[in-house]
This record gives sequence, C-alpha cells and structure tokens, in this order.
Amino acid sequence: MSQAASKKIFINFIVKLMLILALIGGGAALLLYSKQDSSYIKHTQQQIAGLLALNGALQKSSQAYFSLADSEPAQLDSLKTHLSAVAVHKKVLSPFLKGEGTYSGDAKAILKSLDEEEDFYRAQLKLPLHAHGNLTPDFVFNSKIGSTSPLIIQLIQSLNDDLTFRISQDGHFYETLGYLIVSVGGLVLIMVIVLYNRSQISVRKQLAHDQEIYNAKLNAQAANNAKTEYLGMISHEIRTPMNGVLGMSNLLLQGSLTSEQREYAKTISNSAESLLRIVNDILDFSKIEVGKIHLDTTSVNIRQLIAETFEQNLPKSSANLSINFKVDKNVPNAINCDPKRLKQVLLNFLSNAVKFTEKGSIMLECSVIDKDEFGKIRLGFVVKDTGIGIAEDRIKQLFKPFVQVNKSTMRKYGGTGLGLNIAYNLITMMDGKVKVKSKVGSGSAFTFYITTKEAVENKMPQPLKDEVKILLDNDLSANYPFKILVVDDNDINLMLIIKTLNKLGYDCKKASNGQIAVDMVKQENFDLIFMDMQMPIMDGTIAAVEIRKHYRIYEYPVVVALTANTLGDGRDKCLEAGMQDFIAKPFKPTEIEEVIKKWAPKIIDFKSKHQSKSLS
Repeated sequence: MSQAASKKIFINFIVKLMLILALIGGGAALLLYSKQDSSYIKHTQQQIAGLLALNGALQKSSQAYFSLADSEPAQLDSLKTHLSAVAVHKKVLSPFLKGEGTYSGDAKAILKSLDEEEDFYRAQLKLPLHAHGNLTPDFVFNSKIGSTSPLIIQLIQSLNDDLTFRISQDGHFYETLGYLIVSVGGLVLIMVIVLYNRSQISVRKQLAHDQEIYNAKLNAQAANNAKTEYLGMISHEIRTPMNGVLGMSNLLLQGSLTSEQREYAKTISNSAESLLRIVNDILDFSKIEVGKIHLDTTSVNIRQLIAETFEQNLPKSSANLSINFKVDKNVPNAINCDPKRLKQVLLNFLSNAVKFTEKGSIMLECSVIDKDEFGKIRLGFVVKDTGIGIAEDRIKQLFKPFVQVNKSTMRKYGGTGLGLNIAYNLITMMDGKVKVKSKVGSGSAFTFYITTKEAVENKMPQPLKDEVKILLDNDLSANYPFKILVVDDNDINLMLIIKTLNKLGYDCKKASNGQIAVDMVKQENFDLIFMDMQMPIMDGTIAAVEIRKHYRIYEYPVVVALTANTLGDGRDKCLEAGMQDFIAKPFKPTEIEEVIKKWAPKIIDFKSKHQSKSLS
C-alpha cells in the first residue's frame, strides 16, 4: 500500500473517531446534566412542599389561638397539636441554614420570627382557661401573630422564581444540545456520503483491477493450453521420425553386421536415445506445469529396481571411479510406488553424479528413516559423489528449471537444466523432500526421501520397459498364430512395425487410416490390431469405437494404441475408446513382442470359447 493511501485511510479514521467521540460526549453531557437537573428540581420541590406545610401549620395555629381567645376552651388541644406540627415542619429550614447560601438570611429571619411566634403561642397555653376570654384586644392582636407567614411565602416565591429560571435555562441548554447533535449528525451523514462515494470509486477500481487479473488469468490459461497443444503436436512430430530412427537402428543391430557397421548402428541408436531423453524431459516438465503427470503406484522390488538402474543405465566401475549402491537390511523387499518415476528420480541424481565426477566414488544408499503406526514408511536415499561440488550460493538455484551451476559447466558438461527440477517435483508428488550438501572440489550429497508402504512382493518379476533384449523371438508366430492388422498413416512407422512383426514370424496386413481399418475388420476377423492414434479421415479412437460396435464385445479383438503424443490424458482416452493397451512412440521392437505375449493367453482363451460355442 502506498504512503498516500495509508495517509488517506488514517485521516478518514481520525475524522470518524472525532465525530463518534463528539456524539458520545454530547450524550454523556446530556445524561449528566439531566441527572443534576432532575435532582435539583426534585430537591427544590421538596423544600417548597416543606415550607408550604410549615406555613399551613402556622396558619392553623393562629386560627386555633383566635378561637381560644374567643372563649372556646376546646381549641386548646387543637393549638397544642398544630404547634407540634410546626415543630416537626420547622426542620425544613435546616438545609437553608447550612453555610452561607443564597437563602440562608431568609431562613434565619423566618426561624427567628417563627421562634418568637411559637413562644407566644406556648405562653398562651400556660394561662388559666378562664383568662382567655378576658384578654384585651391589644393583647389578642399581638404583632407576633402571623408575622412568620409572609416571610415563608416570600421564600417560597423566591424558590419558585429560581425553579422557573432553571427550567428556562434547561430549555435553552436542550435546544443548544439539539442543534449540536443535529450538526454532528449532519457532518456524519456528509462524511458517510463522501466515504461511500470514495468507497464506490475504490470498489469500481478494484473490480476493474480484478477483471484485468481475471482476463490476464484467462489469457495465461489460454496461452498455457495453446502451449500444451503445441507441445503435444511437437511431441508427435518429433517422436514419429525418431520412432523410425530408433526402430530401424534396433532392427539393424539384430542383423548380421560387421564390427564397424555395428559400431555405426550403435552410435545412431545411442544418439537417438539421447535426443529422446531431452524430449522426454521437456514433455515431463510441461506435464508437471499443467498438473497432468500422475503416479502409477504398484508393488515394486526396491532392491531389484536399484540393481537394474545401475546395470542398465550407468557405466561400470573403473580403476579411477567406483560406482556402487548399498541397501540397508531394514528396507522391505517390496514397496508401493511408481517404479518408472522412482527410477527416473534416481537416474537424474546418479547421472549428474557420473557427469560431474571423473575420479573417486559414487555411492547410492537406501535406508528406512522411520515407520509410523499406520504402516507409512519414509524411505530415504542418499547419492554421494566426490565430484567437482557446488558453490553454496548456487545450491538454492539447483532445482529451478533451466538452471545450470554456471555457464562454464553448461559448456563443458551440457544438459537442459530440467532433470533436477523434474526430480524435485516427482519427489514432492511422492510426499517427500530433498536437500543438498556440497563443497566445491570435495563432492556433493543429494538426500531425499519418499513416503510409501510395505507391499506384498510380486513373485513374478516383470522387466522394466527400458530393458533391451538383443534378439527377437523368431518362433513367436508359431506359438501364437494370430492374424494381425497394423494401422498407421506414416509409411516409415508402418514399415517399422511390419518389419518388426516379420522378424517375429508374422505376415500381417496394413491400413493407412481408421476408416480403411474399420472396413477391413468388417470383411475379416483379426486377433490383434496395432492402431495409431492420430490419422487423417478417421483417427484411432473413433476407429476403435466403430470396431467395438461391430463386434459388440470388449475382449476381442485386442486393440493396442500406438501414439507419439504422451502429453496429457492420451492413455485414458485410448482406454475409454475401447483399446486394451498403449505403446508410446518411439517404441522398441521388444515392446511389440511383450504386448503379443501379454495378450496371447486372453486371445487364445476367447477363440477357444467362441469355437466351442460354434460347434455346439
């Protein structure tokens, strides 16, 4: 947030706070004043009521005295009663006598007069009863009689005047306070309107900004989808000719060659394999970016996987460089994991170690880090080498895509800089972590773990897909005499797979697109169909659906997808279309042989059942 925006927010806050405090202060003042005012009025009213009661008692006392003076002896008791009431009500003057208040002088005058008048009446009570009727007029109408009442009335009038004045002041105060509250309320209303308009402007700006971000996100997604589609197309275009190069070089290596010719063919095959690894790295990186890479978890013999990794993909130990591995005895024989992806991770670290280590040793260690109560195992791996090492400030950059340790390393050792990034992401997908320790000139140690569980060991070991057999089984067609159809629009790929099947003893038929294949299937039965995915007129998925409609069963014939596009959910689309298996281009001749052997028992079982039903 900018400094100007922060200042504006602070000012808005202070203004709102001041307005709120003004309202709270006005309300508090109103409550306090109202309480004081109510107390004053109540007290004054009580004083007036007390003075009125005192004055009434005095007037009744004077009336009783005059009646007594007229020879009415019965008024004697009445006078005593009224004087007792006067004594009681006289206490109302006590508050006025405290201190030097406004009415203390009036109260003293009233008290003095009252005492004299009260003493006069009490003196009359002491005379004999017969003496009251013989009093002279001068004595009867004494100046003390009724002298207090005018003073009391004057004090009551003063109190009434003060009360009236106070009430008028209250009206002025409440009027002023009302204006103040209305003014503050108006300011609050204006501020709310101003702030609302500002907030609306801010909201509109934010909505416009969010829309820009949303549009940018859509554009980025569209660009990412376009990139994914483009990579899929490029994958198909690169893998298709590579399929021809690798396939033909493998077929060539199985023929009768001189040593020089074999060396040339092997160089072609190795170069194509290197190019394929680069393409695979780019495709894996792209699939990770779009979240379309998934783990295919199965039971794996971890010791066998590590041994095959060293035997098939790494050079042998030499006098200058020792390459070895060690698996702790506590590691279970079988675990649940994706063997292809775990091997890919191991190869990335081990290949780097081989690339950057000219002498010394390279060691892979595998051990169990811990095992929880639910059976989850953290299986640890350490790849240590005595190579050139990595500078400490470059270690954090290692797992970023397209990063090499330095330019001189890239020039000397080559590489795309994607291998470690792919390994890091695959380890993360396996609920693991990786860390690196290295010292320039002394070597490096890459440590990582994956989270897995112990599995039931598969007693029938299955060879990994990149295991290469030297010779194909020429008698395969004799053991499994199947009718095979090959569908591909590329002449080179069509020739390659037909030549591979010829090596296995099969005389197969071919089709250049899906529509021709469907027409051929309707005319004759085939046991096994190798179907390319991307073809003109009708592609492989539509052709597979049409074939399933024709046979109305899923088991027969067996349809195997051939595709050069390994990006995305191609395998799932093949299975949804009714295909049973999947071979990625470029494929090796042995993969064709393995697929035939894999599905042969089911094809034979289906044909025997179908023939039995026909005979019955």
